[in-house]
Amino acid sequence: MWTNLETAFELMLFGMGGVFLVLFVLFLTAKLLIKFLPVK
Repeated sequence: MWTNLETAFELMLFGMGGVFLVLFVLFLTAKLLIKFLPVK
């Protein structure tokens, strides 16, 4: 039982980390695009 709970928490942690990682990468690419291609 306890090992199942630990596995669930690990999977949840990886899922949350992946979501925030993707959001962070999108944020960085948006910032870089704005910097290199400014609005005229």
